[in-house]
Amino acid sequence: MAVYLIRHAHAGSRGPGHHDIYRPLSEKGARRATALVELLADVPFASILSSPATRCVQTVEPLAAARGMEIVESEDLWEDADVTDVLELIERAAAEGSVDSNVAVSSHGNLIPIIVEVLAARGVPIKGRGCEKGSVWLLEHDGASFTSARYTSKTAEMLLA
Repeated sequence: MAVYLIRHAHAGSRGPGHHDIYRPLSEKGARRATALVELLADVPFASILSSPATRCVQTVEPLAAARGMEIVESEDLWEDADVTDVLELIERAAAEGSVDSNVAVSSHGNLIPIIVEVLAARGVPIKGRGCEKGSVWLLEHDGASFTSARYTSKTAEMLLA
C-alpha cells in the first residue's frame, strides 16, 4: 500500500487581515485539483486525509467526490505541525490500510520536503526531487514501515500543464 502525499494546489495570495487557513485555491489550483482525479483514477483509496486549510481540502475535494468519500481533516497536517506528529499520522494510516488500500494526504509545501528528508535519513530510498504546488510524492509502505519514496516528473508535468 502507499501514501500519496499531495501538496496543495495553487492558492490565492496571502492577504492582510485574513487568517491563512481560509485561503482558497485559485482557478489554476482548481484545475490542478481536478487533474488529480484523472492522475489517480486507477488508484484505490481507503481514506483521504487533509490539513484543515481550505486550500488543502479543496485540492482533494474533486478526488473525494469522484470516489464518494469523505475527507478527514487533521490538525497534524497543518503547515506548522510538528513533523513527528505528521509522520506518526501517515505511518498509522498506512499501517491500517491493506495491500489494495492507499491513503491520499493533502498538506503543505514546508512539511513535505521535511518528511522526505526524514525518510531518507531513515534509509528509505528516495527517487526524484520536487514539491511543486499540486504535486504528489508516492510513499510505499509494506505494513510495517516506509520502503521507498518517489516523485515522478510525469506527475509534475500533468499537474502543472
